[in-house]
Amino acid sequence: MSAQDFGILALEVYFPRYYISQSDLEVADGCPGKYVKGLEQESLGFCTIEEDISSICLTAVSNLVRRLNLDLLNVGFMEVGTETLIDKSKSTKTVLMQLFEACGNFDVEGIDVKNACFGGTAALFHALNWLESSAWDGLRSHHVQHKYDFYKPDMSSEYPTVDGHLSLQCYRDALIQCYRKYKRRVWTKNQLPVVVSAPLKKPGLSSLHNIDYLCFHSPFTRLVRKAYGWLVMDDMLALHPGSLFPDKEAATNGSVIDDSIAENDTNNLAATIDDQVRTAFTTIVNGVGADPAKQPTRDVDIRCMEATRSLFSVKVEHSLVFAKHVGNMYTASLYGCLASLLFSVPELELRNRRILMYSYGSGLAAAMFSLTVHASRPLVNVVGSPASPDRKQNPVFNRLFNQRTRLQVSEFEKILNERRSSHNAAPFKPPHNPGGLFPGSYFLTEVDESHRRTYEILPSQ
Repeated sequence: MSAQDFGILALEVYFPRYYISQSDLEVADGCPGKYVKGLEQESLGFCTIEEDISSICLTAVSNLVRRLNLDLLNVGFMEVGTETLIDKSKSTKTVLMQLFEACGNFDVEGIDVKNACFGGTAALFHALNWLESSAWDGLRSHHVQHKYDFYKPDMSSEYPTVDGHLSLQCYRDALIQCYRKYKRRVWTKNQLPVVVSAPLKKPGLSSLHNIDYLCFHSPFTRLVRKAYGWLVMDDMLALHPGSLFPDKEAATNGSVIDDSIAENDTNNLAATIDDQVRTAFTTIVNGVGADPAKQPTRDVDIRCMEATRSLFSVKVEHSLVFAKHVGNMYTASLYGCLASLLFSVPELELRNRRILMYSYGSGLAAAMFSLTVHASRPLVNVVGSPASPDRKQNPVFNRLFNQRTRLQVSEFEKILNERRSSHNAAPFKPPHNPGGLFPGSYFLTEVDESHRRTYEILPSQ
């Protein structure tokens, strides 16, 4: 493996067996249209009290090891990205080390990384840096601020305190800042402009730093649809005369780039943007003016989503299968979107493609970086099954659509109440229900009087 080839070799997706329909939840909550149409969500997956962060990680890691026939003696680094805390001292990583006991490998670096939904991305960066410190080539951007948008201050509760309006504003602000910094760094390193609004082309046909597909942290699908519209809006604002980034007052935020870029490449940039998108956005941009930092109105959001509908369906929508049908996967959200994209788009279409990744964790920490799909390595080794237009042919999608158990909202609420009443309970033995677990899943069998947790695995067959 050459020094340029460090990256993701395999992904394992896990979701719980139980789910409820969002339309059923609308009826129960008395808000018709809010979840299915308003948030573009179809169903919501959830765990019983038999599953927790450690059992879920045990299941995912053991499934991955089994699928790859991985020799755990060869593992030197393993890190857990999570936002879930069931012990204020002991890490989930140490629980996973029981999988290594049989081979006797205890020399495994890494520990837990926790910051809302950003922990997984930080763990990925740490793994790449452990493999090769030069893996960081400068082509990723970060935006970190102190905000109380979504946080969990009550150690006696599993649930967050949320300022919904502020959370959405923070998501957008961090997205735009990361995108501008990313574009600036690509230009500084490679003298290539970046746009997300170009139509999908065959790999290698453009001199641009092509963005072929995009994956976003996805609390709900409609936010991703808006987010893509915001990025395309930023592309269009970059075409204003005099600067790629007209908001000169934002220089202290690192969003302004050299005027020479605009002088040399505005025409090239304009030529790459999708014709229909450019036409549709002309009136929108004129309405926004030269202040892209201000929050778009609801009308502007709707017009942006409509103008980008066609491009969104090609460049983003393939990544949202799990987001729509499982719900917010929190720390795993971005990587669930990546897996969805790899499952959904034929391998020949993906080779050599660049995927722009936006990771966001409340509080807040965000990053933008890109992945390039290898030109020749079979993707089936990464995702465990080939992409197929027929979802029944994909075992992961088949499990998602055909093997989960739909429950009524009343049953969902009962399980939530069980989780509340058992939170921090000790000693405690959760009732065992194999029907609520997929074969091969780990589950919690006991919390003893000293709060020590014991897990077992449901047989695969």
